[in-house]
Amino acid sequence: TATTTNIRKRRRILDIGGGTGNFARELLLNSKNNADATTTTTTEIVVVDPFLDPTAETITDPTTTTTATTNSANLSFVKAGAEEFMNPMVDDNHQSWWRAPGSYHQILMKEIVHHLDANDRVDIFRGMHQGLQSLEESSSSSSSIPSILIITRPQVDIDYPLWDEARLVWKKNQPSVDELVEDLKRAGFSNTQWTMESYPCSISLTRWQSMIQNRFWSTFSNFSNDELNRACQESIPNDYQDRIDDQGNIHFEDRLVFLTACKE
Repeated sequence: TATTTNIRKRRRILDIGGGTGNFARELLLNSKNNADATTTTTTEIVVVDPFLDPTAETITDPTTTTTATTNSANLSFVKAGAEEFMNPMVDDNHQSWWRAPGSYHQILMKEIVHHLDANDRVDIFRGMHQGLQSLEESSSSSSSIPSILIITRPQVDIDYPLWDEARLVWKKNQPSVDELVEDLKRAGFSNTQWTMESYPCSISLTRWQSMIQNRFWSTFSNFSNDELNRACQESIPNDYQDRIDDQGNIHFEDRLVFLTACKE
C-alpha cells in the first residue's frame, strides 16, 4: 500500500514570457537541491513564450505523448503569448493543455508585465485566475502561498544612468504597482502584497553606452540614433560624473518589484 511519503504530488508553474527557459532551469535545480526524503511534491515548469527560438522544444500535452524531449524531464515549452488567456478554452486537440482549468498551480511573470497592453491586463489576469487550482485544492498550507508572482521594475523610483527624456518614456510604458494591484483585484485575486528589492550594480561606462545605442531595452526604441548618441556622449557622462570610478565603471542600483497575489 502506498504511503504519504512515496506519493509525489505535482506542482506545475507557468513561466509566462520565460524565453529560453534559463531561469526556469535554475528554479528546478533549486527545487531539486532543497528537496529531502520527506519532500512529496514534484515541480514542473511550462515556459510560455510567443518568441521561442525555432530550435526550442515545443510539445503537446505531456500526459498524452512520449515523443517530446526537453532539457529536463520537468521542463517544457509552449509557443504562445499571455494574451492567450483572454480566449475561452475550446476543444483544440490538447493544444491548450497548459492552460486548461485546474492544470497549473502557480504563475511566474518575470519582467514581462510592462509588455502587456494596459487595456488587456485585467482580462489576461482573469483568464489566469480562472485556470489556477485554488489553494484549497492544491495545498493544505495557509493562503499565504502565492498563486502568482510578478517581477517587474518601479515606474518612477529607478536608479539607472538615463537622461530625462528616457525616464519619461520609461514612466509612460511601465505600469505602477498600484495599477497592477488594482488589475489583479479586478481579475479576482486577493491578498496582494509587494516589496521592492535593490542590489548594487556596476558596468563599464563604454559598455553601458553601447547597450543603450543598441537599444537593449524597448525604452530606447523611441529615440533616433542621433538622440541616443547625444545622450550617451553628453548627458550620461555629465550627469553621472560622481558615479564613474577611476576604472571607468558606472555604479547604480537595480531595483526589482516582487508582487504576489492569491487565488483562495
